Amino acid sequence: MKMRRWVLCPKGGTPPLALETCRFLDLTREKMGTVIRRLTSADALLLRSVRIRALADSPSAFGSTLSETVERSMSTWENMLRPDGNPFFVYEIDGEVRGLAGGFVSDHDEEFHLVSMWIDPIHRGRGISDALVSHIVDWARSRNASRLILECTEGNRHAEELYFRHGFRRTGMSSTRERDGATEFEMVLDLSV
Repeated sequence: MKMRRWVLCPKGGTPPLALETCRFLDLTREKMGTVIRRLTSADALLLRSVRIRALADSPSAFGSTLSETVERSMSTWENMLRPDGNPFFVYEIDGEVRGLAGGFVSDHDEEFHLVSMWIDPIHRGRGISDALVSHIVDWARSRNASRLILECTEGNRHAEELYFRHGFRRTGMSSTRERDGATEFEMVLDLSV
């Protein structure tokens, strides 16, 4: 990727002496396009940042809290992204993360979970969530999962409709979160058919 950086300074600022008062502008950055990629341990800081954005944007949509997420050590984030661990995938447009979804293998090797689904608010309604769900479904199938399970917060109509489009159905199981009393219902996709 070719990258040329130009420095824009306010009146009176001259590089390199006043760089702290200047901003950089990429004038020749080549478009990188759209990609879904699996994060690696080198992306630990990125995953932490995206999870913080997601929890700040939609705190009731997740089982974990913003304060729990902020307090996690960097080694915890790196461990989450180890090659033999559970994957997290990001949807990137021109190198910028616009969505996140994770996969989790339960103690029952044939049951997988879709977790941490989030789309940047300004990019919602553009098919990113469908692409990420399809990617997680494909990942689970490639690992011979028999079922893909998720939990959805009651009242999150858009999320439930998304999962329903991909074949997920409510199981009738639900739980109440202690921290806020929200009801989370379980949905499942049968991958054995």
